[in-house]
Amino acid sequence: LGDDDNEAIDLAFRKTRADDRKEWINSYQDGTHVDHTQNHIPYYDFVHKELVQFAKYDVSRSVPSVVDGFKPSQRKVLFCAFKKKLKNDIKVAQFVGYISEQSAYHHGETSLENTIVNLAQTFVGSNNINLLFPSGQFGTRLMGGKDHAAAR
Repeated sequence: LGDDDNEAIDLAFRKTRADDRKEWINSYQDGTHVDHTQNHIPYYDFVHKELVQFAKYDVSRSVPSVVDGFKPSQRKVLFCAFKKKLKNDIKVAQFVGYISEQSAYHHGETSLENTIVNLAQTFVGSNNINLLFPSGQFGTRLMGGKDHAAAR
């Protein structure tokens, strides 16, 4: 490993370099890619051309939009709720299947189940006004919502 490789790995993974990572993600130029015809990719190139793309995508999924305050997964849940014209109760697992089918959601059922449960929690401290009606056990304040019933 060269000094550039060590610096790139340090930038990507050291906890104390969060501010440097913010600059790193913001300075990424679209269209920068690793040359996949090469048999060997230096760590520096991998970090600055591939890993930064993942970091940018991860931020777009993790940080709510300034426009509406929703993350993409929450927006997909609400879109599908309106599209299905939900009036009666539906099981979380059934709704997950519908959302996956209708909205090109491809990040795993458990993640989507947790998003739906969080959108239905009503206790103080859940950091939201419930946008879905909580018909069932969606968690308690005492446990921070972690004691919600399994999605079935």
